[in-house]
Amino acid sequence: MFGRSPDHRDPGGPGRTPAGDVARIQGGGLVQVIVSSVAPMTYAVFLNGHAIPQIDVESLSVTIEAPAEGSAAAPTARAILSRFVKTVSGERSLQTSELFPCTVDLVAMDRRITLTCTAVDSLDGLWINLGLKPDGSSAEVTGARMLQILLTEELLSAKLTWVDGESEDLLPQPILQ
Repeated sequence: MFGRSPDHRDPGGPGRTPAGDVARIQGGGLVQVIVSSVAPMTYAVFLNGHAIPQIDVESLSVTIEAPAEGSAAAPTARAILSRFVKTVSGERSLQTSELFPCTVDLVAMDRRITLTCTAVDSLDGLWINLGLKPDGSSAEVTGARMLQILLTEELLSAKLTWVDGESEDLLPQPILQ
């Protein structure tokens, strides 16, 4: 039978939590960003399964930074969504929301970046994964010092800096004609 280990049998019955309840998004939730084109910039943003129209997104930024070795500075772990919302008077107002704790899943230019952060400005409970293998797994990032992601109406950037100071663009830069 699929999904069961012979060593961990689920007897079923009244003590089992319904699978539909287990499947619920909990905590800060899930942010999904799917970029379908960079010229012109076309993307979809979903916050806990609810679509945010592209025209309403001002920016999405993620900054993860570990302090330099020997530094007394605190780590940075922030994910900010700035979007326009309609006010009671019908005007549009810029609203900024902290997304962490959550999982951010970015798919763009045949690349996938997934990060989970369980607390703002803490590296405990932070996981960064890159790619998507045929078996559904990805490569966990270790040895990084900084990750910066920025999505705006005209720009998409994702840069990873390793502890040795070397930086890499995670998304290839498009050739604009």
